Amino acid sequence: MHGLEHYVTNIIFHYRYVGLFLLLIGGMVGIPVPDEFLMTFSGFQTSLGRMNFWETLFTATLGSFLGMNLSYWIGRRLGIPFLHKLAPYLHLNEIRIARAEHWFQRFGDRLIVIGYFFPGFRHFIAYFSGMSELHYGLYAALAGAGAFLWTITFITLGRILGEHWAKITLILHHYLVRGGLMLAIIVFLIYLYSVKRGRESKED
Repeated sequence: MHGLEHYVTNIIFHYRYVGLFLLLIGGMVGIPVPDEFLMTFSGFQTSLGRMNFWETLFTATLGSFLGMNLSYWIGRRLGIPFLHKLAPYLHLNEIRIARAEHWFQRFGDRLIVIGYFFPGFRHFIAYFSGMSELHYGLYAALAGAGAFLWTITFITLGRILGEHWAKITLILHHYLVRGGLMLAIIVFLIYLYSVKRGRESKED
């Protein structure tokens, strides 16, 4: 177990629900917290009777939901003007930013729930949902559903795996990071394809 994972498990072991709640809020905002690791460890604690399964699930769901909402409002507060400041470094211009915003408003909501399961990708989804001013009611509903599905998956996994939770979680995390990268590439390619189709339709 690496230093960060060891530190996180110590916090959960000593502070239980409060530690889980605060760590997940921080992890959703973008602080480097091994979210899946701490949830499977919490699930393992429920199998030992040190934490209650339903209280753990409620705490984790609420913490991740609030963290994703905080990320949304930070993104909304910064807004597209912040993206304009980064544009020269990202090789973006006004037209590309406008197209990206329009594309995300049309299709981005479909990525919120599944985005939870991919480290890094979920942070992008939360911030850009706010920056593109995706309707908050829709975002909150999907973020809540995603938070519940994500937390119950990993807490249950930790409970079932027992003392093997750490080994399996590290392997799973490795593949989820790769999956997140592939998903980001797929989304980017779909976006480029939609932009190309938009150009062709205008030319016709």
